[in-house]
Amino acid sequence: MTQIPSLQNLPRTSALLCLEVERFCLRQLGLTRGSHLVVAISGGADSTALALILSLLAPRLDLHLSALSINHGLRPEAEDDASHAQAVCHALGIQCSVRKADVKGFAAKHHMGEEEAGRSIRYSLLEKERLTQHAHFIALGHHREDLSEDVLLRLIRGAGWPSLGGMPARDDKRHLLRPLLTCCPDDLKQLLMQCELSWHEDASNQSTQYRRNRLRLQVLPLLRAENPALDRSMGHMWQLAGMDRDYWEKLLNDALLAHPWQEIKQEQKECPATGKSILLPRSLLRALHPAARLRLYMRAVQHLCAGGLPSADAATSALPQPAPSSQGRASTLLALDEALMQGRGNSRFQLPGGFEAYLKGGAITFSQPVS
Repeated sequence: MTQIPSLQNLPRTSALLCLEVERFCLRQLGLTRGSHLVVAISGGADSTALALILSLLAPRLDLHLSALSINHGLRPEAEDDASHAQAVCHALGIQCSVRKADVKGFAAKHHMGEEEAGRSIRYSLLEKERLTQHAHFIALGHHREDLSEDVLLRLIRGAGWPSLGGMPARDDKRHLLRPLLTCCPDDLKQLLMQCELSWHEDASNQSTQYRRNRLRLQVLPLLRAENPALDRSMGHMWQLAGMDRDYWEKLLNDALLAHPWQEIKQEQKECPATGKSILLPRSLLRALHPAARLRLYMRAVQHLCAGGLPSADAATSALPQPAPSSQGRASTLLALDEALMQGRGNSRFQLPGGFEAYLKGGAITFSQPVS
């Protein structure tokens, strides 16, 4: 590995890129000086650039960095990728651990696709490393083209606004940060070349077996041909979505402060046919606009997803359970709200994933399935 230049010795464009990331970390992410971050590094260009930029900014932000590379066991070259990631981190002065994961076995055991299984295991292992290192956050290398892919994926899945705006830059529930989310990937590769840092290309990224790859390789190039500024436009939409998300969160927090919902545990029920439940009182629902009520329903379901069902495997115990599918959930919640407005009672609505909504007396009870 070559000697890594300092921030002051970088070409002007690359130095400005690093300073742009610094401003994003301080202003958008609210990163506190002195934070400890676990950097997720695969050996690819994006995560390598993330490790490089954070190491260059570490003296300015008083950051303590460690890293984790995960061998998913899906490709023959996975061992070389992990070794390369460790070598990069060594050159940057970052301690890097490597963990192996049996993605195929996990996917078969839990009847899920390898892409979903790999993501679940990856985030779980990163969270375990964060806890082991007593770190504040996990840093991920998603950039602005990843954001565009995520927006399209959410659109296909039927996400509503503001979730349609794409992945958050900061996720406090899962302790995730995405410092490069507004960066152009070509600029990141240019920085790596200027610092003479190599990276490994993942051949599976060219496979159209996975939906995300199909969107990146086939759909997004067509959209960019129609609008060359597509990724910048997606970034603006992401900013607007973040503002709207903050607004709705505050509105719902204020409403719940005035009219709290009631959590009912399974053991508190006379006939515990379902798991934990949340009761939204009539006084709370009557005070809200339909748009706010729909978001309140979503929050109730997500709260049950995050806090209730025990994981089927220790490898995913650190993760919240996935929410029901967006498309089926949205249509059911719209029907539920229409029934509420019509004054119907004693009505049950089945949501994807075994969740249930029960409408009675102008109040709604959301229940999770029994584990």
